[in-house]
Amino acid sequence: MVGGGPAGALAALALARRGVDALVLDKKRFPRDKPCGGGIRYGVYRRFPDLAAHLRAKVAIHEIRRVLMESPGGHSVVASGDGPFYLTLRRTELDAALLERARAEGARVEQAVRVTGLEHVAGGLVVRCVDGRAFTGRVVIGADGVNSVVARAAGLTPGFADATLAIDTMEETPLAELSMPEPDMMYVAYGYKGWPGYGYVFPKRDCVDFGVGFLVPFYKRVLAGPPYAHHARFLAEAAARGVVRGRSNPDNFKAYRLPLGGPLPRTWADRVLVCGDAGGFVNAYTGEGIYHAMVTGRHAGEVAADAVTIGDCSAARLAEYERRWREEIGEELTDSVRIQRRLFANPALADAIIAAAAVDARLCRLFALVALGEASLRRHRLEMAWRFFLARLRARWRRKRA
Repeated sequence: MVGGGPAGALAALALARRGVDALVLDKKRFPRDKPCGGGIRYGVYRRFPDLAAHLRAKVAIHEIRRVLMESPGGHSVVASGDGPFYLTLRRTELDAALLERARAEGARVEQAVRVTGLEHVAGGLVVRCVDGRAFTGRVVIGADGVNSVVARAAGLTPGFADATLAIDTMEETPLAELSMPEPDMMYVAYGYKGWPGYGYVFPKRDCVDFGVGFLVPFYKRVLAGPPYAHHARFLAEAAARGVVRGRSNPDNFKAYRLPLGGPLPRTWADRVLVCGDAGGFVNAYTGEGIYHAMVTGRHAGEVAADAVTIGDCSAARLAEYERRWREEIGEELTDSVRIQRRLFANPALADAIIAAAAVDARLCRLFALVALGEASLRRHRLEMAWRFFLARLRARWRRKRA
């Protein structure tokens, strides 16, 4: 594995559990910080029951039970339910906990190792590093992020184009400096200022995380300049409305690129698989990628383990990986790109959806569940469409009566 984040750790764990020698190479030393909003769907417990107790014991996980959603025009609605909608956490803790679990199951980990390229040799691949070291393996799993060396070296991508990227910001600031009046509620501004992007504020166990995200072409063309200015302005506006208390601390600020164009056209090659951000596995609408990294990491590890066991690591054999991830999350990721393109390009539609959700509690809950990955858009599309239509009619009727 190249990369020891959630995707690499889950891949290593799957390999080790099947008795296959697994080596993780990461350019950092753990625990290490990772720019990320730090939110993941509650369904992670259902998908990975074998990890639930370990994560609860090792990571300060905070449950989100309400979601305040705001549209570009200022319409807002709060979605709530019988149980938690979402989980927030610090990536420093999560990534260290997952890698620790992989190591405990038998995976080997080499830290502070920067990979520079791959080379095919008889019976395997050589992974070359900047310090001159080389590691040989029968399969290489690329879990090395948006700038994946593995994906490039395998010919799976020349790099993500600007049109498929967002520039995201994040800041984790302690509760002593930044807090939320309602710590079980997260705030999401869709189409912040009518721009193609979003803003968010996530309460966590001991801090508040917030940031903004904009599609790169728009940012370069319209906003430009240092991203911190837009980041701090968003928080100041949220604070003025009482969503959050406190101010931004520039010492805690980070900006990073996020792939929002959907998965790569092909995520496998001869002796190579890519998962997590390296393969473009991020919900293009919400920006969530931790869950998808874990899902694709586990599938990659299981497929690689089977290939090594039977002695066939060819591209044809590893193509099973793509079939598996598409069956589980392909529909969601495809729909997320469609939602992003429609809503980010049409602030009026986002206004209408939030306004309709404000007069239909069921529509509000469905919208939140779909946005947070807890419900399928395709399964609920017809119901959401007719509820949206009726809610619009009711709103117009109320305005006429007023």
